[in-house]
Amino acid sequence: LQQGEEGADEARRSRVFSAKITPIPAYGTKRLEFEYHETVPVEDLRSFFAIALKPDAYQKQQAARLWIHFELTSAHGLKDFHQVDTQFPLKISERTANSVKGDFYGERVDLDEDFAGAYQLDGKDADTLQVLAHRDPRSAQPDAAEKAPVRSANEPGFFEAEALIGRGKSTGKDAPSKTVVVLLDVSLSMQWEKLEQNFLALETVLRALKPKDRFNVLLFQTSLSRAQPSPVAATVPNVEAALKFVRAGRLRGGTNLQLALEEGLAQCGMPGSADPYLVLLTDGGATKGTIHSGRLADWYSARWKRLPETQRPKTYIYAVGDDANLPLLKMLARNDGVMESVLSTEPADFKLQAFVSKIGRSPIGQLGFSADPVSSVAMVYPLQDSTFGGSMSAWVGQYKAPAANVSFTVHGVREGEPLVMTKNAPLPAESSDHPHLPRLWARARVDALLEKIEREGEDRDAIDEIIRLSRKYKFVTPYTSFLAVPRSLLRPRVIRPGDPVLRVRTDEAINSVIAQFPFGLTKRLRYLKQEDIWQTRFLAPTDMADGTYKVRLVLRDRMGNTYRESKTFVIASTPPVVKLRLGKTRFRRGEVMELRASATRSTRTLVARLEGAAPVTMRWDPRAGLNTGKLLVPDDLPPGNYRLTVIAEDIAHNIGTQEVRIEILP
Repeated sequence: LQQGEEGADEARRSRVFSAKITPIPAYGTKRLEFEYHETVPVEDLRSFFAIALKPDAYQKQQAARLWIHFELTSAHGLKDFHQVDTQFPLKISERTANSVKGDFYGERVDLDEDFAGAYQLDGKDADTLQVLAHRDPRSAQPDAAEKAPVRSANEPGFFEAEALIGRGKSTGKDAPSKTVVVLLDVSLSMQWEKLEQNFLALETVLRALKPKDRFNVLLFQTSLSRAQPSPVAATVPNVEAALKFVRAGRLRGGTNLQLALEEGLAQCGMPGSADPYLVLLTDGGATKGTIHSGRLADWYSARWKRLPETQRPKTYIYAVGDDANLPLLKMLARNDGVMESVLSTEPADFKLQAFVSKIGRSPIGQLGFSADPVSSVAMVYPLQDSTFGGSMSAWVGQYKAPAANVSFTVHGVREGEPLVMTKNAPLPAESSDHPHLPRLWARARVDALLEKIEREGEDRDAIDEIIRLSRKYKFVTPYTSFLAVPRSLLRPRVIRPGDPVLRVRTDEAINSVIAQFPFGLTKRLRYLKQEDIWQTRFLAPTDMADGTYKVRLVLRDRMGNTYRESKTFVIASTPPVVKLRLGKTRFRRGEVMELRASATRSTRTLVARLEGAAPVTMRWDPRAGLNTGKLLVPDDLPPGNYRLTVIAEDIAHNIGTQEVRIEILP
């Protein structure tokens, strides 16, 4: 079991892990059983979760038999639970105010979707504090060398204090004007899905601004370019000009994140900038300037603090990609900001809307946690760096001695008013309830140690504690990735016929790579030092049928040793077909368009765009049997004729579109 694919640096920040099972004897079987824990976000009292079942792009997988037993329980009231997927419909057996239970069973089930659902939390439970505790003297787990569990009365207990914070009274409609400076990463590491996610985030941010707001867009890689010399009013023409500027930009190698942050701070401090926000859209992979995560974070914090208080921007970060440098980006966001992260192929609607809705709002100020008596708890860690109204905030910690009554308090400032939540609860001598708490605390402790290493460098004590906790509580860290990594990693894996580029990343010892394609072509790859990648141009025959193919790589190292590895790639040539269905073609300003469209099965994203309005992602509605969405015509959109475009794109970036001419009335 190992974290990441490419080496220690990537593993340090990767959210991808892999397992190798070997050997599997002929006609034999191996059983794999795994468990994982994930924090389900709460935004505006809403939650969304997805369990990944769909295989990689253009891969097919079928389960001979599939059982899903689903239980959702909540200390807070639940409302409007519904499945987002259509592939695995649950047969609901129980639905109460605080729980939902259901089951699914199927045979020969195609895994074409992820199992996903959404629900709301009842607002009447807001501004309350819940305390969970777990302590089992027999819970100590042996190290690998030990033969039996250790029974110890000194094993600590664990607790979690969780606060559901209400939305507050402000609606945001009368919010004062603000200045938003967007830093958009256009380095080569952002190509493919990450660039699409970034552009969608940029467009959504800009479309959400009001004409009284000011903004600017800065593109950065090794160098930097500006849409405007200084922030301008967020009018429709200025927003359209900025998007046109971005579309005309080009990806280039190298990422000077320090240069971008420095210019972003300067833009936020220009005359006329009020309530500044610095919005960073990136994967955080710095390759130029200061690149050490800890030093770069400290430099930014020092520069940020030197600014006058009114010019210090709220640092909002939207991290994209499976390999996003989350430790660095979390540290940057601690400068009065927030961070949201999304995987490169993950549906981003929920997270993106939550991120954009926070621009112009203030998080709960001076948010903190305390316990009385203070000595009753130790090593307490927050699970969120910042919290807004309608969200959840939680702390985990240890306790050594049981206590009959401990007073837990969460305090902060919401919209200028003090916010205090108190809960009296025992810390039991023994409790088997909530067995997830020890592992949750250990993960928070390891995250704190990893951040310390990012800032200060490695030390033996921190590494030893990370390894001990990860072995004891069974989770993967950069320091428990003991298996050898693959000698090569193929990118991209999805290719259109005619797409001329094959890129392979190898370990440092390799000095020659030859690719043998299934259609009889043999090509030697060229090493691009600046990008640390091997590349060749080739032509996939246009008559190749869509499907999965193998390419054989012959790798030679500096010692003359030869290795052969097989990698797979996917040919995908047929663009998706989309058909839009509108009930009418004339709409008034402020009216909501009800969008309905069908699209071929290969479609990965379906987006409706209207000039001057925020793009809308359309989703499958099983009741309608179509993809649906709602597009709000802006109140300030000038009357006239417009093009409504629906764009369908598959994983190979084949694009199908349909345009409809509509008329906007006053």
